[in-house]
Amino acid sequence: MTMPCERTRSIIHTGDFLRDLSKNPSVPELIRRKAKHLLRHYPEPWIVLSVGQFEELLQSTAPDDPKREMAIQMHSAMFSSSLEH
Repeated sequence: MTMPCERTRSIIHTGDFLRDLSKNPSVPELIRRKAKHLLRHYPEPWIVLSVGQFEELLQSTAPDDPKREMAIQMHSAMFSSSLEH
């Protein structure tokens, strides 16, 4: 089973790879454009890390744990406000 930290690391490294690919002049223009296009809506590393930490907290706390409820409320507020921009 893949752990949240492994998924988080993989997504961040994929973003880094796409950024490097999009800026590499030795890569064909079509590939660089495709990488740039994919990055337009790719999550920033801080978002990916935040979601990974949130997932780990959900897995490590009991359903009635106050920390769990507070984290759910904070994440809901953070992601709903980021959609308004």
